[in-house]
Order: sequence, then C-alpha cells, then structure tokens
Amino acid sequence: MDKQQLRFLYNKEWKKHYDLEVFKEYGFQRRQCKKCGRYFWSVEERDLCGDPACVGYQFIGEPIGKKRGYVETWKAIEQYFVSTGHTSIKPYPTVARWRDDLYFTIASINDFQPYVVSGELDPPANPLIVPQPSIRFSDIDNVGVTGRHYTNFVMIGQHAFNKDKLFYWKNEAIEHDINYLTKVLGIPLNEIVFHEDVWMGGGNFGPSLEYFVRGLELGNCVFMQYEITEDGYRELKTKVIDMGAGLSRLAWITSGAPMSYEIVFEKPYLYLTKLNPLEVDQESYLRYAKIAGGLNVDEATPEEINRLLSGFTEEELKAFERLRAMFSILDHTSTLLFTIRDGMMPSNAGGGYNLRLIARRMFAFEETYGIEYDLHRLLELHIENWKGLFDEYGEAVDVVAEVIEEERKKYKKTKERAQRLIKKLKGKKLTTQDLVRLYQSEGINPELLKKELNIEIPPNFYDLVRQKDEVKKKQVQRTLNYPETKKYYYDNKEEFEATVIGIEEDGIVLDKTYFYPEGGGQVGDQGYIEDEFVYDTKKYGNVVLHLVKNPKRFSVGQRVKAKVDLARRKRITKHHTAAHLLTKAAYEILGPHVWQAGAKKEETKAHMDLTHYKRITDEELERIERRVNEKIMEALPIEIEVMPRTAAEQKHGFRIYQGGAVPGKILRIVNIGGYDAEACGGTHNMLKHTGEIGFFKIVKRESVQDGVQRIVYKVGEAALDYIQERERKERAAAKELSIEPELLPETALKFFHLWKDEKKAKEALIAHIKKEIEESEQLEYNLPFLTLREFGGFNPKHDKIVRLKDGMLIGGPNKDEIVKRLGVEAKGKHYYIVRDSPKEKEGSSPKE
Repeated sequence: MDKQQLRFLYNKEWKKHYDLEVFKEYGFQRRQCKKCGRYFWSVEERDLCGDPACVGYQFIGEPIGKKRGYVETWKAIEQYFVSTGHTSIKPYPTVARWRDDLYFTIASINDFQPYVVSGELDPPANPLIVPQPSIRFSDIDNVGVTGRHYTNFVMIGQHAFNKDKLFYWKNEAIEHDINYLTKVLGIPLNEIVFHEDVWMGGGNFGPSLEYFVRGLELGNCVFMQYEITEDGYRELKTKVIDMGAGLSRLAWITSGAPMSYEIVFEKPYLYLTKLNPLEVDQESYLRYAKIAGGLNVDEATPEEINRLLSGFTEEELKAFERLRAMFSILDHTSTLLFTIRDGMMPSNAGGGYNLRLIARRMFAFEETYGIEYDLHRLLELHIENWKGLFDEYGEAVDVVAEVIEEERKKYKKTKERAQRLIKKLKGKKLTTQDLVRLYQSEGINPELLKKELNIEIPPNFYDLVRQKDEVKKKQVQRTLNYPETKKYYYDNKEEFEATVIGIEEDGIVLDKTYFYPEGGGQVGDQGYIEDEFVYDTKKYGNVVLHLVKNPKRFSVGQRVKAKVDLARRKRITKHHTAAHLLTKAAYEILGPHVWQAGAKKEETKAHMDLTHYKRITDEELERIERRVNEKIMEALPIEIEVMPRTAAEQKHGFRIYQGGAVPGKILRIVNIGGYDAEACGGTHNMLKHTGEIGFFKIVKRESVQDGVQRIVYKVGEAALDYIQERERKERAAAKELSIEPELLPETALKFFHLWKDEKKAKEALIAHIKKEIEESEQLEYNLPFLTLREFGGFNPKHDKIVRLKDGMLIGGPNKDEIVKRLGVEAKGKHYYIVRDSPKEKEGSSPKE
C-alpha cells in the first residue's frame, strides 16, 4: 500500500482517524476544498483549504498574532509546553552518528529511532519538546526563493511515547497545538486550518494532521500508530506522537515579513545588506514574495516561472536574484557552521558531498552578484543571533571559518581548470545531462557556465546534482546460519574447551568462544584450536567464525581444546586504548570538529582517521603526542560501564559514538578516568589503567581523503622498537659521513644547500649557453669555462660548443663525430652533450 492508497482508505474511514473530540470542543468542522479536493477542518465556513497552492501567502505584509523574534518565539513556546508537563531537552547533533542509516539528523523523531520508538528503550523524558536543527538538501534550489525553504531549519519536536497505555494521544496533542498557536502566538482560532493527511516511513505509518494559517503550513502532527508486516499491518506496541513545527515559520507568520530569512537570520541579514545595499521597491518586493511563496523550483518549468514573474521589470528581477543569493549565503553558512562543528567535513563522497555542493554554490553566488562580507564575522553574528539557543556552536566559529576558506581555495583551483575547459565548449549545444556531468566530474558551477556561455540553466539544477543517497549505504554482510555463539572473550581466559557446531570453507564455528572477533577497528584474536593455527577471528551477526587453513580436518560435534594468544591481544589492547586517548587529545588540540572517521588497531601499530580539513602540522602532532603521553603517565583508571543507551547519552553526551553507530539498546561504555568515554566493544578490560599502555609515539601522518587525516602510531614495546631502529639507522648514516649522530640534521642541511646551489648554477649555465648560441651567427666557436666546476656531462676544461645549420653539439671531438651524431639524432635545432677527448689541447675547436 502506497501513500496515495492509504490516503484514499483513510478518507473513507475519516471518522475513525480524524473525527476528534477536541475538534468538536473547539467548533471545528470537516469540509472539502473546492480547488484541490482535500478534506480539512476549520471553525469558519471556507471554500479553500488554506494550502499555499490554493490561497497563496495571505500573511505577508499582514502580520497575525503577537510579533516576537526568532529565539524569543522558541522561548515562549518552550515555556508553554514545560508548564503543561513536558520536559524540554537539548537538541541532538546535526550529524547523526548514533544512526547507521543517516548522515544527518533530518527530523526531531530521528533522535529517538529506532529503540525508543519501538518501545525497547525509555525516552529521555515523556512527553518532551526539543528544538532540533534539521539538515535537508532536497530543496536547495528553493532556498532563498520561497521564503520557507532551508537546508538547516529548527524543527520543534513535540513527542509522546505511549508504551503501556494511551495517556497522550490525538486529542491531547492537537489541543496543545491549538493552545500554543492561540494562547502563546496570539493567532485567532478561526485562522487555523487542519488538513487530513497520512504519513509513512521506516516501516511505520499513521494518520496525520497538518495545520495551516493564512496559506503557510506551520506544523504536522503525526500519529505513529501502525507497522507494516508481511501479512499487511498491525498496531504498534508503542504509539508515538510525532509533531514537528518549523520555528522559522512560527516566527515568520507573526512578523508579516516578505521572507522568513529576514527573521531567522536577523543580525547576519542586516550585516550583509549594510555591506551590500539593495535597491528594492518595498511594494514590488511584497508582491514578489507572495508569488515566490507559491513556487516550487524543482517542479515548475522555466516557462511557468517566467509567466509568474512577467509583471516585474528586468531591474527588479535582478535585485530579487541578488537577494536570493544573500539569503542562500545566510542559510548555507548556518548549515556549514552546524555540520562542520558536529564533525562532517566537505568532501566528494557521502554526507560531505552536499556540504561541498552548498559551499560552492555560495562561492558562485558571491562572485556572480559581487557580494562581499567577512566570513568570520558572519559566523559570529549567527551565534549572536541565536543567543540562548545554540551557544555551544560558538566554540567552532574559528575552525569553521578556516574549513570554509580551505574549500574556497579548492573551488578557485577547480574554477581555473574549468575556465580552460569552457573555452572548448563554446559554440556547442549542451543538454541538462551535460551540465550535470560537468559539475559532478569537473566541478563547473552552473553560474559560471551561464556567464561564460550565455546558456539557460535548469531552475532545479542543484536538486539534480545533489547527493540523492542521503542515507548511508549498508554493506551486505556474510550470513552464517548457526545458533548464536556464546561469547566469553571479556573473561580473558587463555585455554578452554568447546564443541564444533559448523565448518565453513575458511574456518570453524564453536558453540562458545573466548576468541575476540574483529570489531571497532580492533583486529581479531589469534591462537590455536588443537594444533591448528587460528590466524583471525570474525563475527557475522551473532556467530563467531575462527579462521583456519584446514577447517575440513574438524568434524561437527567434535570436542576441541583451544588456546588464545592473550599476550598478543594485550599488545593490541594497548594500541586500542591509546586510540581513545588520541581521539580526545586531537579534539582538544585541533578543535570540536574532530571525530573518529575510521581506525585499525593491530599488534605492532595502529592508525586513527580523524575528521580534519587540512594537513595536521608538525607542531600539532607534537602537542597531540605529548597530551596522550601525559594521560598515560597519569595512570587514569579504565572502567567499563554497561547501561541503557538513553542513560549513556545523558551521562556522557554524543561523543560516545566515536566509532559510529552502535547497535543495541544497552551500551558498553569505556570510561577512561573521566577524561574520555566511548561506546566500545574492545578488550579494554585487560588494562587496569592507562599507565599500562607505555610510551606512545606517532610515526606517520597521511591524508586519506578530503576532510580526513590519518595518524599512524605505536605504543609500548612496538614504540620502543621503532625508536631504537631509527637510532640504529642514524648511527649508520653518521658513521658513513664520519660525524657524530647529533650532527646529522645540520650535515644533511649543508648537503641539501650544496646540491641546491649546484642545481641553480647548472640551470644558469645551460641558459647562458642557449642564449650565446642563439645570438651567434658563427657556425663554429669555442667557449671556455675554465672557472666553472663540472656539471653533469659538461666539463669546461675539455668540452666544446659547436653549432651547425641543422643542430647544435656540445663537446664534439672532431668533425666526423659531429656529423655522425647530428646526422643520426638531430631533427631541427636540438642540443646534445657528448664527451670530448681529454687529450685534445685546451681551447682548440673542432673544425666543420
């Protein structure tokens, strides 16, 4: 059943789903729109449903209710809900690291999926309200046009979870929404219209009621009531109220401003317009805003857009385009501020693709419309504008400004390459597919193509090129169809007995195991089963596979003796525990944008991938290395805490998800002396404190991809071996040069400068020779360079320079040799170096 079929079914059963007591109490009646045919509820008799497509924007220039600022509107709504028994909770990060299916938080309900929604975990509060920044890239082309579209907007989430019995359901939810609209915002009851609708997503569905005021949708209250099954559907054990309202729209409708961006970004907007004055007639602007509000750039054709905007002058449309660019810059900088701070870097893949897309769209707007501003100041103004709502993001202003400026440098390099390519495209007919390909493969922005080639760009261009796969792609994992393995690897037992229950081509499955399977970047255990070497251990689902070369030697039902190499595991554990310290140290030194982006912990080395926008400097590496060693020397206690997911998030925050999404409603938290806490399944309990790690040494730094830096390191004995090996090499090199090892750096520097000087002198000599030959009309001559030392193949003491009509020879011993060489090798004017006979009298010249 799709959404259209579900809507048809619910229309037939409307009394069951939408005929609420609260509607009767407040005087709402069911009606049908004479324009679109949809059913809606209102207090007054209406012919039209209140959707912008049916009535347009009727509030622009005509504010309704009590006017408040953006943050002030949230505070007033928050106060109402708290006073009625709701708990206001802090918003979750915009990068959804606790989810294995999403890059970004796209709605407030994401905060509680899947375990709270399914009833497996209790919510942090019930009922609750949350101002959740939500990141969406599906409407990029509409940003700055319609007045209501954003890539980053705050969704006010009103949620209740009815696990055991219904205590807060349709009537309660809708009554609260009516109350905050009328009592808090001051919107008259007769202005509110509720639309009947349905919602589907994540295998769940239910009826919903969207509410509109004067053509603007303010919120949508979803009654998450059913789940889809193989046989059809059934009622959920936990019925969820999922109401989401746009804070930007609530503040907008009470202001009556032409565009919501002026309200949401008030201080940054005033800053931009002061530096980049706009000459816009207010009456025309209001008329344009009402028309633009009904546009959907993704769906409207260029002809439709031109028809709707035909009543404006060319100068006015240019001004509106410039205004659109400014609004887009305000939106895009806010999105970059939130997402970069939360650990997503612009890149060419995954969630970072869309961040790079909006950054480059922003740069193109700046160039096209000559918009100037100080980026750092603009970001500061975002924080000042949202004071009391998102203060924690202020810590990232410096770093985010640096990241964006790095992106600008990359954009300029791409543009330089693009300019050369565009010259070849002049005069060619380009299709929409060509334009998309040029952006995705060459990074050529549509604004540049429009300017240089004077071609029309599809109005929905950025929707065509955005990363459609905004959900993370899950890798198909191998499946082993055996009973769940009983796992005892945290007991650190070296020897045990077990029964073989399965044999695979590459390994065997036991009924129980003490072998640790690869996970969280920590490599799997090695050891023996009988006398067969176990070279690796992996887990597929709930089944542990012990990898051996000769699995067929075993038989199902056989009892076997096994031995784990615990000494090896402990060396790996030291590297793994050091990884936690490294991540925290990098966060402290490089900035709050740093998150783990991948890792591998082995016996003699490990690496940690970190989200960072540029090469980590030597000085930063030294500070990170020192910080980690300081924490090791402090001998911080290593404690394992097992607790419900919600409790772990509330106690330690969301940085527990360094390794990404962790499945299960119960989390295993590795707490290192209160310095760092992460959800992790590693064997950290082998160590009592960080002092057991030993010495920590960074041995290498690499750039893995855009926005990801890798630090390779060694600890304990492996670090000592590395240092000693380096010292042996230094001593050997010093011995070869007959110097003391401590003089190696300055000696190497001397040799380098010597080589550099000789290279420059050689280049100067060759340039001089070329110049002399080109200026000379003689066919033969001798140039003595008696004071120059030997350069490569040229020795001034016995090498000569001879020029012939069809070529030039440096250092020919006689005429025959010259003619022979030029006759074979010379094609046009080329230069050759050959060795003359040292016996030839110095200064003599070969004859032609």
